[in-house]
Amino acid sequence: MTDLFTDVATIGTKGPAIFQDTSIDCAICLELLDGSRVVTLGCGHRWHYNCLVQQLQTARPNSTKRLLFSGTQCAKCAVICEHSELEDLTRSTDVLRQKVDLLVVEQVVLDVPEEWKRCRDKPAARKTMLEDARRNYAFYMCGHCKEPYFGGTVECADDEDDGDTAEAEERLCVACSPDPQICCQNPLEHRGYLTWKCRYCCRPSTHLCYGSVHFCDGCHDRNSARVQEQRRQRMMTGRNGSQLPPLEAVPCPGSSSCPFPKPDDRTHHSNGASKDSEQTYGCAWCQSVSNQQQHAEEPGSHNLLRNPSGQTRLQRWRQLNPQMSWTVEQSVIPVDSSTTTNFVSSFQRCAMSQVLNLSQILKNHRTATFEVSARYMGRTDCPSVFQLEAVLMDRNQLPLQKLATETLQAPSDCWERATLIFDRVSLPQAQYLNITVTGKDSRFWQGYFGSKVANCSVRVMGTPEELAQVMLTN
Repeated sequence: MTDLFTDVATIGTKGPAIFQDTSIDCAICLELLDGSRVVTLGCGHRWHYNCLVQQLQTARPNSTKRLLFSGTQCAKCAVICEHSELEDLTRSTDVLRQKVDLLVVEQVVLDVPEEWKRCRDKPAARKTMLEDARRNYAFYMCGHCKEPYFGGTVECADDEDDGDTAEAEERLCVACSPDPQICCQNPLEHRGYLTWKCRYCCRPSTHLCYGSVHFCDGCHDRNSARVQEQRRQRMMTGRNGSQLPPLEAVPCPGSSSCPFPKPDDRTHHSNGASKDSEQTYGCAWCQSVSNQQQHAEEPGSHNLLRNPSGQTRLQRWRQLNPQMSWTVEQSVIPVDSSTTTNFVSSFQRCAMSQVLNLSQILKNHRTATFEVSARYMGRTDCPSVFQLEAVLMDRNQLPLQKLATETLQAPSDCWERATLIFDRVSLPQAQYLNITVTGKDSRFWQGYFGSKVANCSVRVMGTPEELAQVMLTN
């Protein structure tokens, strides 16, 4: 991260000036440079000292508009103003700009993690991505802690006079917003995994605009159409004209019909332009941890499967589709503190299996209960499906009993657990247990954007005393 930050921080800077500015007037005030205090910036261009001071004072960021640093640049070459006599004015803005540069990196990693990974060993490609993000992302200063935060895209920010605006105290970073604190243990770290309600309807949001307003796709399109209508009227009349009415809210159908959680035990969501209509539905990161706690393992043996989360790539797993196999990736949301990888499927059906020889696990003529489980997850932008299947087989590997989950929709950015239970399995009737995990994405995207799987597990259930009676080793 440090090297990346260094690359980002140097965008738009140059080395020592290699030319001499021969201008005779100041391009800010258009007055002659002679007879007034003149400074030569690090880029080599000359200006009136007082003109630069006025420019830099005007350019100081505030909480009322999105953060812009164009006023801190030389007006001739767009290089950041650097001069020893201006440091008192540029120091605080330089620090703020560096913080924004770091936020650019973090947001790119959240938005396009796969593309960022593909450019891991391509510094030029990563630098291009970051430069594009600088042009397209909008950042604001929190009205409470005065720290910068990501607030949407420049496209929407440029429409701010036509769309929804916010007072400085309404623009709060995630760490200072009261609502996320209710459902998330660490909102600042988990901000990429928070699910917000759309301000104008009950659906989860997919867009953050104007630094403080969350929209779902439908309401974002309606607001964009409203802004376009405002512009059309301005072009036709040649003047600003009257403001269009605010975006119409979609009423909440009420507790019996609306599936989304309501704040403060209310029966309806309060949808509309007010900031009170903002709500956080949940945190995928915290929910994943909560699900693990809810599914705390009952007493049983250790996991009998090998390579349950792709720690050793695809070893021990037999790929059943010759055209498309599972692959392994670094986990975006950790399954637990010790697991950093997971399997991920593609646009065709990916299926893999692992077979256990029960004669190497159970004592002969003993019965035991087996738990077969796996954790699975999908992406927000690409729906996917998952299925877990297990088959007990005899010594000739003919099926005796088969259990399988339904075809499950993988939850977005949150680990769920699928479980199958074989009760009273005994030797010598059952000799093998075959476990199969299947997944694919539902949009046929080229690449690996399907369901993710980790912590594939087979355990013999029981207390330590019971396990000692039925297992060869535990």
